[in-house]
Amino acid sequence: MAQSNFRDRRHIASAMEPGLQTARVGADWHAQSLPVEAIADFILDTPSGVVVSLGGINGESLRSFLDQAEPRQDGRVMLFVPIMPKPTAEAIVEQIVDLLAGTARRLWPVWFTDVSFSGCRNDTLGRFAIGAIARGAAQNIAGLSPSWIEAAARLVLNDCSPRVSGTPLEVEFSNLSHVISRTGLVVVADVDASTKKASYPAAVVRALEWIAHAGRGSVIALFTDLPTSKPPFDRILFGSRQVAAETVLFPPDILDSNEDKSEPWIAPWRGSPHPLSEVEKRLAQAVGADAELASLFVFNQSIETVRGTRPRVDLLWQKGRLVVELDGYGTHGNRAAFMYDRHRDYELILSGYTVLRLSNDEVAQDYGKAVEKIRDLVRLRRMGSKEG
Repeated sequence: MAQSNFRDRRHIASAMEPGLQTARVGADWHAQSLPVEAIADFILDTPSGVVVSLGGINGESLRSFLDQAEPRQDGRVMLFVPIMPKPTAEAIVEQIVDLLAGTARRLWPVWFTDVSFSGCRNDTLGRFAIGAIARGAAQNIAGLSPSWIEAAARLVLNDCSPRVSGTPLEVEFSNLSHVISRTGLVVVADVDASTKKASYPAAVVRALEWIAHAGRGSVIALFTDLPTSKPPFDRILFGSRQVAAETVLFPPDILDSNEDKSEPWIAPWRGSPHPLSEVEKRLAQAVGADAELASLFVFNQSIETVRGTRPRVDLLWQKGRLVVELDGYGTHGNRAAFMYDRHRDYELILSGYTVLRLSNDEVAQDYGKAVEKIRDLVRLRRMGSKEG
């Protein structure tokens, strides 16, 4: 891990002095209620440079709701990051920068939303190509450092984390934020566990304030229950919201998702395999290599059902009205999850879709068998349409 230099550490400490941060709220403060359907807009509309708290919903549930949200025209996305307890603000910032660097590595070769490095190799010509792409990206996206882009890209080509030694931490954080989203990144920090376990919770608050300033983006501090308006949390409660639980139709912690909730996650995502889902990426490769299926399917699409809902499905053949869903046991292996999945399938079936559910383990153990099942249903749907 790259370590921040002394200037960085001193800057973090000075930039986080209580008097310089978000206005404190009074003792009579009460969070405004936020309906579930407004969660995505509230998060993605959060002004740049501020920390806003959101209560009444846990990290797993929030990720699930945002997965169902439609992408914004401005391209702004949310990066969900779990925060582990650390003794200092500096250590928490380092943890988050490491998470951003790991996410950037998994996004490779597409950085800055739509800048592709796919033709670059770890040789002389490849390095020239990286330099040209870096200069072009820096010209089109304000605040980027072309030298940092070149160095970070070369590190990834060498199978290393894109943390460039000697880079000021604020520059590193800003560039990594743009790698994930060129038009704006909202960091959603699940700080509930870390603030309950931390011996010095003020470190968490100060780290979040530094992130909002350094990344020139937004930070949502996520709590299952909002803290009381006392130091240090009073600094991040201005403008906060409490999710209205009575608007939840199904238990939020069972909503669809097929990846480990302890890892970072980007949402909303549409039109391609999720870059942080190894199962989706591997299945996309397998389907893409199949001559019969390659041109039929797209990943992560929304379907409007006859019930007025718009569920996001993992894999869709629109013309054949075939849906493939990938299920992780952690979110689908209980009675409530079973109920929700069947209701979702009911709405899709009622809307004319056939639904094939594959478990993550099943797909990971035998991609060939998963593709075979998909192909069988494609042929069955085609046969049915001819007979009809």
